[in-house]
Amino acid sequence: MGFLETVAILTATWLIATLTYGLYNLTLHPLRRYPGPPLYAAYRLSYVIANIRGKLPFEVLDMHRKYGPVVRIAPNELAFTEPAAWNDIYGPGTATDAAHARLRRIYRQAFTPKAIEGPGGMLLKYADLLVEQLKVSAGREPVQDMSAWFNYAMFDLTGDFSFGETFHCLDSGGKSHFSLDTVLERYKLLTILSPLLALFAGDELKKAEMMGRYTKELNKKKEDQLNNPELYENALTLVVAGSETTGTLLSGVVYFLCKHPDVLEKVQEEVRAAFKRDEEITPTSVNGLEYMVAVLSETMRVFPPAGFGFPRIISSKGGQSVAGGWVPEQTRCSIFHHAAYRYEDNFARPEDFIPERWLVGAPAEFKDDKKEVLQPFMVGPRGCIGKGLAYVEMRLFLAKMLWHFDFELADPTQQWHERLRAYLASTAIKCERLQQRQCEQSNPAVCTL
Repeated sequence: MGFLETVAILTATWLIATLTYGLYNLTLHPLRRYPGPPLYAAYRLSYVIANIRGKLPFEVLDMHRKYGPVVRIAPNELAFTEPAAWNDIYGPGTATDAAHARLRRIYRQAFTPKAIEGPGGMLLKYADLLVEQLKVSAGREPVQDMSAWFNYAMFDLTGDFSFGETFHCLDSGGKSHFSLDTVLERYKLLTILSPLLALFAGDELKKAEMMGRYTKELNKKKEDQLNNPELYENALTLVVAGSETTGTLLSGVVYFLCKHPDVLEKVQEEVRAAFKRDEEITPTSVNGLEYMVAVLSETMRVFPPAGFGFPRIISSKGGQSVAGGWVPEQTRCSIFHHAAYRYEDNFARPEDFIPERWLVGAPAEFKDDKKEVLQPFMVGPRGCIGKGLAYVEMRLFLAKMLWHFDFELADPTQQWHERLRAYLASTAIKCERLQQRQCEQSNPAVCTL
């Protein structure tokens, strides 16, 4: 048999096998009764391509709008939008491995309410340093890249809180660090790069003595002690989860405020009326800013830093009920944040930025909003352990920015959020440059370019 004949036979065999596989998934697979795009249901390739392009969360939203609250997005995967699905998929009693449970038990010590109260001075230190450096930089150039600045601040804060050593992005006048560049520009490759980060990131991650108060707290109980390889391995998770997500959220809130001047004016009035001096803005005092908290909630809805779904495999023998429907075992199930938060059955006017929907006594048109579907930090045994700290960070930093600055988009015609691409647990963004107006300290309402 010649070479060409062999290639032809192999090609024909591959085509027959591929078509048979797709036909099985469409007609005989246990998930065949669930609606979804035929190509996605037949093969995972469409899912993979959308993922590589950074468009998967957005395409899943389109699927929900066409097919309903439960969609088959791959041969063995379902996506949900119902609030009840959160606990069914991720809640207490869902499967989790012993290694993860051990890590979470150890890390939890550093994120208790008491532990979070401790670094209040640290939060203020970096919030004030961000304001100080922004004023210096805006004095030279009024157009500033706020996405970069927020990431510098969160990166420095996370380094200090986690390892006892800052990355010096802010105090160097807004200079990026090698590790931050890796996180922001090459996040799609971090799964591959993560084993190498500890080798090349320098003394910041390698030296045990620079783990500071965080490591000391973790190592109090010798029976639950992390060894150095475990500390290094989880360093990347701490940096990404503790900095890039909050920085992305703050970038989003500034963008949406600039696109909605009436909301910006209202929230600035609230902050500036509440505080006469900068020193009054603390991690505790900002919790009373009802409208600002509503602005942050609405930003997390329209612009979740983690727009993806995080799949869980149904491990119950025979399957289990998810959002009122029976799902076979070994099925991958998830809720895509972006899709669930912009789905019309969950929120009225889902594409509009309306913080008032989160206020007590919200307008009647929002009375049927399913607010419980908003779970940006996830739920259950794999929910974000740093949720409390993240809430404090975003409220404090936003209040400081609103008190000290007026800002506007450098190019108001650009639709920044429409150009986004999402990868893994992070929304990869092109940083929008914002026009900063430095405020006079004596009267924050009087601002000059």
